[in-house]
Amino acid sequence: MYSTQSGKALFPFIITVLAGLCIYLYLPVSQGEKNDMAGHATQVEAHIATLQENAVLIEAIGSARANQAIYVKSAQSDYITDIFFEDGQLVKKGQKLVQLQSQEEKFAVKELSINLREEQRQLNRLKELARSQATAKSMLEEQLSKVDATQAQLESAKTKLAEMTVTAPFSGLLGKREISIGSFVNTSTNITTLDDISIIKVDFKVPEKYLAQLTVGMTVTTKNDAYPNHIFSGEVTHISSRIDAVTRSIEVTASFENKQGLLRPGMLLDTALQLSSEQAIMIPEKAVIPLKDQHYVFAIEKGVANRVQVHVVGRHDGWVAIDKGLSDGQQIVTEGLIKIRSGSKVSIKG
Repeated sequence: MYSTQSGKALFPFIITVLAGLCIYLYLPVSQGEKNDMAGHATQVEAHIATLQENAVLIEAIGSARANQAIYVKSAQSDYITDIFFEDGQLVKKGQKLVQLQSQEEKFAVKELSINLREEQRQLNRLKELARSQATAKSMLEEQLSKVDATQAQLESAKTKLAEMTVTAPFSGLLGKREISIGSFVNTSTNITTLDDISIIKVDFKVPEKYLAQLTVGMTVTTKNDAYPNHIFSGEVTHISSRIDAVTRSIEVTASFENKQGLLRPGMLLDTALQLSSEQAIMIPEKAVIPLKDQHYVFAIEKGVANRVQVHVVGRHDGWVAIDKGLSDGQQIVTEGLIKIRSGSKVSIKG
């Protein structure tokens, strides 16, 4: 027979067991548990894990700039007589843009050309005399100096005359016209802007810990909200020689061919620098279940889903790269994860 004290000691244990049994019997169960109890399969959505090229990327934001960009100005001061371009026009190198009043410069060139011919005639005459008269040699040297001086004056006048015509120094896209016919311009007047957008450059920062891996020619991709479905591909063309002491980062310049003219200077660009590339199993990020410091997925085999531990090596644009735990072609659950547990029978939608 049990003593009274032994019965009192067992009483709390019996109460605890009964309470646990009641909770188990009366709490609602999940749909997946109901299906398992009934022997039915839970409907889920699935994805086939595939072995793909996995790029290790450094993402950053940069601002686009033209390959070359200037404010078009005149080297001389005078009134504008002709304008040969329209706003936003594509122009070639050397194409005429603006003509300044140049009558005075033309007359100066004409006058100096006449003077040079006369000085040259005098020089030729003195050369003939110098052959027979010794006294003519000093005069010959003086005349040579006059010819050289007149030649220099003529070249200077021709240069000034050429500067009365403003031309495009390189091929590119013009901006807004800032002047009109009859306007007086000087060396500080902005006529328009000219941008070479055949190549667009973007500067962005990379943490200094990646410095040893950086090389010119590395692949860089970029995109802009204006073209959400378009990825532009370029390469690293310059790596700064200095580390920013404040941010502990290094500035990298990437160049992108812009044959279609879609990219424009000033655009905010999301860039991704590819440091390396390797083979990895790629699966949707929504299929991964994080638990403390580990990651799991539900792998499907013969209609049964089992939880499998995987090792994540990278993430990008909603995808996860896996190097351990899955094999190429293996099927995993992507939708319906909360309705199943390891060992649940599943059927795939569609």
